[in-house]
Amino acid sequence: MATQSLGQRILVPFDGSALSAQAFALALGLARPNAALTVFHVDEGEDHGILGVIDSVTAAMQGEAAEGERIEAAIERGKAADGIIAAADRLDADLIVMSTRGRGGLARMALGSVTDQVVRSSHRSIAVIHGERSDHDTPVGEASQAPHRFGRVIVPLDGTQTSTAALPVGSDLAQRFGVPALLVSTIDLVPLTSPTMVQDIGMAMNMEDVYQQTRDSAEEWLSAASRQLTADGVANSTEFLTGSPAQAIEGLAHPDDLIVMATHGRTGLDRVLSGSVSDQLIRSGAAPVLIVRSGAPAGEE
Repeated sequence: MATQSLGQRILVPFDGSALSAQAFALALGLARPNAALTVFHVDEGEDHGILGVIDSVTAAMQGEAAEGERIEAAIERGKAADGIIAAADRLDADLIVMSTRGRGGLARMALGSVTDQVVRSSHRSIAVIHGERSDHDTPVGEASQAPHRFGRVIVPLDGTQTSTAALPVGSDLAQRFGVPALLVSTIDLVPLTSPTMVQDIGMAMNMEDVYQQTRDSAEEWLSAASRQLTADGVANSTEFLTGSPAQAIEGLAHPDDLIVMATHGRTGLDRVLSGSVSDQLIRSGAAPVLIVRSGAPAGEE
């Protein structure tokens, strides 16, 4: 399977806060050998002394970066989300790494709102970590943290071409990190057995029939994906879960996992994933979430 490589050119938005700086360790953890990471700040006219802070955090990050990795900085005026999206395009970043906050909804706090806008509007792949208060509650303290290490890569799949865009990325990352992958599919019986869904699929099916047909389909695509990862030399396992997709995935995720997924909205019997699932997983803070865009850069390892 051809690998889809991310992490050679990373943009890391930074608003001057310690919470936004929690994205630095994640960015270093996702960086490929000899990667270039740009700490990017959008000056909306209210920042004082930010230049000194940025100099300090970039120096601290460089101290944790692997040999050959470059930590750069850039500052521009404008609106935060628009500036981040434009900078990523201009730099041709293959990955944006951000922190967010606010379990009650991405748009309820300033940092979460900007992250939400970037996730929804940028065509670049984006990794998001849920910021929490920590013992290193200063930007420089967060920038001095060792690169994030992962224990497992979780790839949610629903059998569609869009969702499988995450599979080569998950395989590539699992190989780079030397960790196993977990392939997950879920089924939420409530919408599948609603009168509207029954009408959409054009047949009257009881819950047991719906469940069995969906499970059979899921086992087929999970087995196919597992064989691809095995061929790549990636240790992997599969799991089929019942219930709300976001809650089911959240329930099995650990803080050192990386959830790698592609998002879309669709209708039909095998509807499992949607953009709202990634939003919910980001808000949950169960594990960092890497949202893969189908147009992300691809290439052989």
